[in-house]
Parts: sequence; structure tokens; C-alpha cells
Amino acid sequence: MLKNYNLTEGIVQYNQVIAEALPSFNFYPSILTEMDHNGQHLWAMNLPKKDKNQKIILHAQDHLNVSNNIVPELEYIENYYKTDLEDIVVIYWNHNLKQIYNGKLKLIEFPTHSFDWIQHLKNRTNEWYKQIEQRTNKYDVICLNGKPRNFRKLTYNYINEVNTNSFTTIGSNTYTQAPYSKYDFDNADNFIKLLDVYRSANVNVVNETLYRESHGIISEKTLLSFAGLQLPIVIGHKGIVDQLRNSGFDVFDDVLDNSYDTMDNDIRWKQAIDLNIDVINGKLNYNELLPRLLKNRDHLLNGYLDKMITDFLQQVNDTIQ
Repeated sequence: MLKNYNLTEGIVQYNQVIAEALPSFNFYPSILTEMDHNGQHLWAMNLPKKDKNQKIILHAQDHLNVSNNIVPELEYIENYYKTDLEDIVVIYWNHNLKQIYNGKLKLIEFPTHSFDWIQHLKNRTNEWYKQIEQRTNKYDVICLNGKPRNFRKLTYNYINEVNTNSFTTIGSNTYTQAPYSKYDFDNADNFIKLLDVYRSANVNVVNETLYRESHGIISEKTLLSFAGLQLPIVIGHKGIVDQLRNSGFDVFDDVLDNSYDTMDNDIRWKQAIDLNIDVINGKLNYNELLPRLLKNRDHLLNGYLDKMITDFLQQVNDTIQ
């Protein structure tokens, strides 16, 4: 599917994919401006004016908030425009928000953030693709955490309790332990700078961005474990492992006990570790798993990108009458 589009600055721009699929709509990128606006669990948004019968696309470039199966940003958009809501398309990241939204806005899921940075990573394979195969096995497991959310702190502390040969970080200050001290949002560049960390362990306990939300996201935190040829134990929103499985990734159901994926929020993070403690402690045959890990890496760089476009175009076809 990528081959059907022209390259701009070395990648297929998601703006192009969206504009070509919805030519009669005016596209407004990056409407989200500030998280927790005025102390609310709500993004501030830069919403354009809309003429009557004008069709517009609002691109929510980051994850939306979900609380008690309510998405406050969607409610805000409805209240802002009030009429002709059926002429508004909202492109979002969270998985399958249509399950909980019953309003008139037209929702289309497209993880544009991932679509962008994966292509940049693919364009720099000469810097990491073969290098990541040179494993050092310095640690049994890594667990890299940025913002110290509560479930991340719990997981971080528990891993350090049950495994004494782990590399764990939490909070931006702990990245000084890594080969570089400045963490920014260039995911391809950060991964390449962290190659030594990703090569140092064959298992990655991934604490995702969202946990308690019923509809979360698959971010670079998970996807980089596939680039890093690691066995991923993913702790995120309920059902994230199944979402990865349906996205074409091998989640190693024959090696990992992924039953934690459907458990309640108060126990899911701990069960992910307890049910897989042997693997976390290094009891696995990595060489036997390597061919499947290599397939995951190649799916990330090829099949997953194509699937994002295919899924997006199918939703456009199903949603826009």
C-alpha cells in the first residue's frame, strides 16, 4: 500500500493519505494543543470555524482521554459545533472508540503518530537493523519508563523486587543511566541511541502510556520491543495484547501466559509479571524464538504500515456514505 503514494521528505505523509481518501473535506491537522487544560483531564483544542454544510476533518494527533466510557474531547467538539455534526470526521489514535461513542461525529481510527515514526526508523535501518542482532545479554529483562504513572511505579518496584538482574528506569532523570542523557520525542533517533540497552536483554516488560482507560493505544513503547528483537510482556489497557495479535504481531502465546490481558486493572500489572516470572528471570530459548522475533521486526517495518493504510481506507469506505 505504501507504494501507491508519493514520498515527501523520505516518507509517505499521513496528510496525503487522509486528503486523497477524503477529497471533499477540509483537513485540519493537530487540533490538540495542551493536555489537562485548566486542571481538567481534557485536551485544549484549536478548533476551526465551520460554515454550514462544510465538511471538515479534525485530526487528534495524540491519544484522547477516556473515563467511564466517555471521551470528553468528543463531547467538547459536539458542544462547540452543535449542528451538522455528521459533516465532521474525527481521526483519532485510541483503539476502537466507536465501541463507546454513540454520537453523530464520524470517527476514523488512524495511528498517525506510529505511521510517521516507523517510516523514519525504516529509513535508518543501516544504523540499527543488523546491529540489534548482536545481543549482549547483560540483563534478564529491561523495563523503561518515562513519566512515573502509578501502574508504572508499581511495576518498576515489583520487577526490581523479583529480579536482581534487570535494567529499569522511571522518570526522565533515570535516562541518565542510558547511553545518552537527553530524551526527546524523536522515537527513531532515541531507539538508535538506546541500541545498547535494547541489545542487553531479550525480554522487555513494556509499561504503555494508558492503563485504566478502556480504549488505549499501542505506542512506540511496545513497537520498539519488536524492533529490538525482544519478547514483549505488554502492560497497558485491557485487551492490548489481543489488539497486537490482531495487528499481525506474534505475541508468543505458547511462551508467555497472556491471560493477564483480560484481567481487572487492580491486578493486571502484577499478574503480567507473576504469570511470566520464569521468562522474566531468563528461562527461555532465545535462539529458538529468534526466527519469530525477526518476523515481528519485519512486520513492524512493512506489513504493519500497510495494514494501517488498509484499515484506514476500509473505515473511510464504511463511514463516509
